[in-house]
Amino acid sequence: MDWSSILPTGWEVDSFHIFVYILSQVLAVVEYGLLGASYLAKKRKTVVILDIASMTLGIIVYLLLGADSGLAMSVVILLANFYYLYDEKDQGESNKMTLRDYVALGIVLVTIGVLAVLTYDEPLSLLSVLATVLYEISIFWQNGSTMVYQFLGIPVALSWMTYNGFAHSPSGVVCEFCMLVASTVGFVRAIIAERKARKRKRGKGRKTTAKAKRVAKRTDNKKRSAKK
Repeated sequence: MDWSSILPTGWEVDSFHIFVYILSQVLAVVEYGLLGASYLAKKRKTVVILDIASMTLGIIVYLLLGADSGLAMSVVILLANFYYLYDEKDQGESNKMTLRDYVALGIVLVTIGVLAVLTYDEPLSLLSVLATVLYEISIFWQNGSTMVYQFLGIPVALSWMTYNGFAHSPSGVVCEFCMLVASTVGFVRAIIAERKARKRKRGKGRKTTAKAKRVAKRTDNKKRSAKK
């Protein structure tokens, strides 16, 4: 096997660097396994917990590969996820957006912008920045479901897939393709579940209306009988 064409540019072809590279790819597979599970989760808290575990491994992977931009973006995502986890515990089932939430998102986006400038390598490195911005918006969105997270997971996966190719991480490319499939499946499932919920709601509404009409009709008949 010609390791010189596989290892990142500038790496020496020796047993140590080969071991580091193989380790990074194995960890990447586990990382994306956790990320894929998050796209199929139904609760935001579960999504955040899985993403924290996934991003922790992602940081190690990009650190091993020397991918500065991906590493920086992963650190931002990890720190932001700890806030979202705290927010879930603090607000419980409430989906109301607060000023604190918007301030937190603003700080995260500004941090992403600063790190993007500091870690800029070439145009393709900006794909990790784009993916991180879309991810933060998707995980920030609180609407009682994970549909936005799953929908934005599609362009996020495409961006990371291209960036991982740039970072010489073939397993990352393959796994991001799997994430693309997982996010698409999760989004379709969410749409189907929402349509079913709407149908059930409409059915209950119709039953309630029909019942109210029957009660009104009986009341009207009683009044007419009383007049007679």
